[in-house]
Amino acid sequence: MLLAAGLLPVLAPRPAMPGAAAATAPRPSGDIILSAIIERPAGVPPIAARPAQTMVVTFGETVESLATVHRSDASAIRWANGLAGGAQPAPGTALLMPPGPGALVQVLPSERPSHFAVRLGLDPRVLLDYNALAKDTPRTAGSYLQVPLAAAPSGALVGRFFSRAAGGLPSIATNHGPDTFPYGQCTYYAASRRDVTWGGNAWSWFANANGIRPEGHVPVAGGLVVFQTGWFGHVAYVESVNADGSFLISEMNYYANGGGWGRVDHRTITSADFRTITGYIY
Repeated sequence: MLLAAGLLPVLAPRPAMPGAAAATAPRPSGDIILSAIIERPAGVPPIAARPAQTMVVTFGETVESLATVHRSDASAIRWANGLAGGAQPAPGTALLMPPGPGALVQVLPSERPSHFAVRLGLDPRVLLDYNALAKDTPRTAGSYLQVPLAAAPSGALVGRFFSRAAGGLPSIATNHGPDTFPYGQCTYYAASRRDVTWGGNAWSWFANANGIRPEGHVPVAGGLVVFQTGWFGHVAYVESVNADGSFLISEMNYYANGGGWGRVDHRTITSADFRTITGYIY
């Protein structure tokens, strides 16, 4: 067992979201965090926690069993060690065991982990508790680093709702249920990509999904985006997110780029379109 550095994080102010529609963050209810984006007032006092541990996996151990035994968090373990959702480490693998749940914060272009920590007001050693970092080298633009959930800045993603994809990007695990929306509509296509258990026209989806799925105002691959355009609104599936904040969507019943009723098209959403977005369903 190898003990890592101590932990003494401090909060940083929330960065502004350009062009996002104003919305009041839903309140937590039971085990469902209705907003997957952390909303926290500035000035929360510093906290302390035990240091991280590095464990060697033995036969029969899983991420979940290790998290229980060592009082860690399965989602935080997976992110710290680059494991995709549901993946299990092979026996003999050395795993970093974060002290608790994590949150995901996007790095700036070419930002080093040490500079990232300073920007957020964190002790740089905290990042070694929550990320298996070998070097203090510039990170890929648009990628994310994990920080303690209890001290994450407002605007961070709640780690347990997301999986780690290639390039240090968050993604949402695929799930799908029965599609009960009229064929050819944007709602039909969106429900063919994600499990949608609520109803209503597209414009009402952000409100109707409240309490059923986590929501927020940050695009994440695998999520749904709700637009406040047209008489009935519009919904689409987020395929991927780019380093500059733009993102690629797929959709149905949008008359551009070869799309239309019953036809799927793809287009990139840029900052010029952000004002038309109500929010994202994860």
